Amino acid sequence: MAQMKELEDFSRKTTKWMQVQLELVDMKIGKEIEGLRRDVGDKIEEQALALETSILNLRSQVEDMDSSVQRLTQDGLLTKKEGMELIASIIQQRAAEESGKSLTLDDVRIAARQIVEAELEKHSADGIGRVDYALGSGGGKIIEHSEGFFTGGRAGWLSILGAGLSAGGAVRHPMAHKVLEPSYGEPGQCLPLKGSNVFVEIALRTHIHPDAITIEHVPKSVAYDVTSAPKDFRVFGWLERSIQAGTIARPVKKLLLGEFSYSLDGSNIQTFSFPEEVSRELINTVRIHITSNHGSASHTCLYRVRVHGFEPSPQHF
Repeated sequence: MAQMKELEDFSRKTTKWMQVQLELVDMKIGKEIEGLRRDVGDKIEEQALALETSILNLRSQVEDMDSSVQRLTQDGLLTKKEGMELIASIIQQRAAEESGKSLTLDDVRIAARQIVEAELEKHSADGIGRVDYALGSGGGKIIEHSEGFFTGGRAGWLSILGAGLSAGGAVRHPMAHKVLEPSYGEPGQCLPLKGSNVFVEIALRTHIHPDAITIEHVPKSVAYDVTSAPKDFRVFGWLERSIQAGTIARPVKKLLLGEFSYSLDGSNIQTFSFPEEVSRELINTVRIHITSNHGSASHTCLYRVRVHGFEPSPQHF
């Protein structure tokens, strides 16, 4: 019996000791969990603050880039589409480099500088960097145009007397040659034609397969009046067999190359591409028939017309 009592006492003391130990372990675990919870909370707060700072920095960079792109578009160096393409190209470059570097304003400036340099090079190449087969100094000629617009009074009659005659015997405006020359953005250096439904026919320097036409007007920023700018127009082309003869034979086939609209919201120099099937045709003469302008009831101004394409192989003839 004495041994049983000692065993019960030992068991009771052992159980109590184990309970105390468990309580101590629970307290220790609780403290460690609380400490871990605090550490995790601190780290989460720290990471959240770092993320917020990064977002603010990124937002600032985007705003700086957006501001830079807006300045470039306002200055006419970039369109909105080109601005978006600029940012996209920088992002693609970063991805290709796999450098992990963030976009900076310097990246935009470098890319913008490249665009400006390309634009300057393009400007030195006649503004668009494409061969102009209607260029007067290259052999292009005005064949005929609709009635010219002359200011009233003595000056107007003197202008008429000083003008030449077109192939059809009509009065040719003394400014007709301006259509085939660089205008340099100078207001008034254009061919003014009476009304809003007008035309001009141009003999190209040689036979070509046409692929585009460029219409130029004075920049809106320096124009006195933009309502005289052409709006809707059609382009016809044909192969004239006797351009150099005294009387011009009528064309065998007059082909519609395209119908387009010149917008005042775009660049003052706008190029319009012809359908691919048109480029298979051979022409040496074009007619630009303007069916409306941007509001002027009195006249329509043509600053410059350029015709693009490529010459046929010698075996064609």
